Amino acid sequence: MAEQHFLSHFIEEPIYLIKEEQVAEAVESTIEAPEPTNEPTVAEEPDPVYVKPLPTAGDNLKHCIVLVSSEDEVLEEVSKAFLLKIMAAVKRQAGDILITNCKDASEDQIEALLANNNHRHLLDFNTGAVSHLKNAAPYAIQQERGIFMLKADRLDQIEQNVDMKKALWKALQEMFL
Repeated sequence: MAEQHFLSHFIEEPIYLIKEEQVAEAVESTIEAPEPTNEPTVAEEPDPVYVKPLPTAGDNLKHCIVLVSSEDEVLEEVSKAFLLKIMAAVKRQAGDILITNCKDASEDQIEALLANNNHRHLLDFNTGAVSHLKNAAPYAIQQERGIFMLKADRLDQIEQNVDMKKALWKALQEMFL
């Protein structure tokens, strides 16, 4: 110990001799419960959630999303022809809109669709997919954050009912013209 006496000139803090058993216990306790620090904690970002995209047709050139519910991939040909006829009346062609089949769509899929596609108009042909329109009256235009939304009956019902056609036409004129 006499030969290490010069260390007291270099090290001013007290030095303690710890037996090996105590060192092993101390290491284990620090691994199990680390001491809290004053450093800010960084929140880890959650893993991204991937949502299966819904089947669509059209290019959404005029920022109009049309929601339908169909057994076909996007929409039956008869109903599609009727829809395009309706949209042509308000100066919208097949490429101007985005037809989306919402049959069995999850809430996440609808949110992803609306978030990923710029739109000013949303037409829902009785899909029940958009939460804002679930309690809305049919053919009454809703507006939220600059987006015009309209809930209508199913296309096949509208095609066979003159009163529904008139109500839809009146609402679309107000919405688009």
